[in-house]
Amino acid sequence: MSFIKWRVWSLIVLGTFAVGRRESFSVLNDGTSFIHNVRDYGAKGDGKANDSVAIAHAIQAAADSAGGEVVFPPGIYVTGTLELRSNLTLNLEPGSVLQGSKDLADYGSTEAFGFGHVYGVNSTGEGFKVGILVGRNIENVSIVGRGVIDGSADSFFDFSKPHYSMDFDPKYTRQGQDFMRAVLRTEDGPVDMKPEGRPGTMIICSNCRNVLMRDVTLRNAPNWTVHFNNTEHAVVSGIHIHNNLLLPNNDGFDCFGCKDVHFSDCGIQTGDDDFAILNSTDVTVANCSLTSRSSGIRVESTRNSTFENLVIHANRGIGIYGRGLGLTEHLIFTGLSIDTQLSTGHWWGKGEPIYIATAKPISSGESGRVRNVKFANISGDSESSIVLYGSPEAPIQDISFDNVQFIVRATRKDVNDAVGGNFDLRWTSTKLENAVFKHNIPGLYGRYFDGLSIRDFRIQWGANTSPNFSNAIECEDFKRLDIDGFEGSQAPDSERNEAISMRRGSEVSIRNSVAEPGTRVFLSAQQISGERVFTGNDLSRAQQAFEDDAGGFRLYGNYLPKRVAK
Repeated sequence: MSFIKWRVWSLIVLGTFAVGRRESFSVLNDGTSFIHNVRDYGAKGDGKANDSVAIAHAIQAAADSAGGEVVFPPGIYVTGTLELRSNLTLNLEPGSVLQGSKDLADYGSTEAFGFGHVYGVNSTGEGFKVGILVGRNIENVSIVGRGVIDGSADSFFDFSKPHYSMDFDPKYTRQGQDFMRAVLRTEDGPVDMKPEGRPGTMIICSNCRNVLMRDVTLRNAPNWTVHFNNTEHAVVSGIHIHNNLLLPNNDGFDCFGCKDVHFSDCGIQTGDDDFAILNSTDVTVANCSLTSRSSGIRVESTRNSTFENLVIHANRGIGIYGRGLGLTEHLIFTGLSIDTQLSTGHWWGKGEPIYIATAKPISSGESGRVRNVKFANISGDSESSIVLYGSPEAPIQDISFDNVQFIVRATRKDVNDAVGGNFDLRWTSTKLENAVFKHNIPGLYGRYFDGLSIRDFRIQWGANTSPNFSNAIECEDFKRLDIDGFEGSQAPDSERNEAISMRRGSEVSIRNSVAEPGTRVFLSAQQISGERVFTGNDLSRAQQAFEDDAGGFRLYGNYLPKRVAK
């Protein structure tokens, strides 16, 4: 018998033997162990004893044999920080829980593991600790199984105290000083840490290659849940994250400086962002259900990535930011259902289903840039505007909406009264007066963009509305706007009369659009220059077609109301 056949036969026989005896090692015919049961290294799995040393010994044994599988049978294994190694698989069997210690002394420091506090460069999570699993400069690592990794987050927070900072000035908000009262409410979170602090990111893969995460449940993270940092070739499938919605900074997946990373078939519930993707390329997210008090998807300085077949329940559905850290371009979002609701507390966002913002931060020498982003086949309910808010030095470029429909409504009247009717530009704001500020709420708002295509786009107003709701589409300070197949009207209780309002723009085309019943004025245009085309539109149900200087448009084949303002 050849050596290869003998080796395969040995694996089959010994693997079968291991199934019958969990306490035994499976070994290759040369005597090298490749399956390591943590109980054989002294782990108790009783939910009381600290099993860190025993688990670390099992991981080290696998590393010493050039790789292998560390198995967790049913039980609760309390642990502090563990370091992962190359060619390693952690297999959490059904009924097993890897439980984060409730003693901060059991966790390593960020400094000891080579991390710092420069965002997007060497930081991971908030604070000065790491979490349960840390992999650095390794390859071929897997975390699989039907078990659970639990971060014990609730032990580190005071649920009676709000978590907030003064990154805004309430005097610029619609509510004035009353806005601050809503920030200090705790029923929607975020709540504050206990004075002693909290553990760091629950799972870190930094400078890693060939990472697999499959089927494991991750819950109760006290900080970021999973951080891929400068990692290539990662696949994440069937992961469920159940974090406390009241806790700050417990992101689902943070993907920084990564390439070729793919997420699918996950269910994620977090207080903070479900996905935060920075300075990465070739990232895909598909077939996931996302719930967040912050953003379902947050993207910055990322290229050539797609997001498809997602269900998002969040404060802010999609957030795309440009603030001088790199170019964001060639992103596709398709097949999404988005439901957004306003929240009290210090969460960023004010109910926007889609949000893109660029700015030149005070600390940066250049402006952030966002261009070539496509949104298609998206629908849902929202409590605020689709917001495209560029800057004069960095206009948002070449954005398209194709078959996008939203119902804009108010859900909780008390929350809408407390925080609604504001735009929230934190993270890209340049000063406190434009961090959170009073603004009416149209269905879509765009300012400082160059190239916006809106096709088969519909805005409806829900049964419960707010007096802050205004136009269906409002655009200012722009170039190149193409609207083809829009349906809508102004909000029914709005002080604004126009379905579409535009100011200080150039090169506009409005085609094949329909004024819905109740439309007072279909189009208001002020200081619009360049080519202006208005063709094939049905305004028969509008009281009035145009006001201000909209008469400068070339009109072809429109069905106009009987009375047309000059």
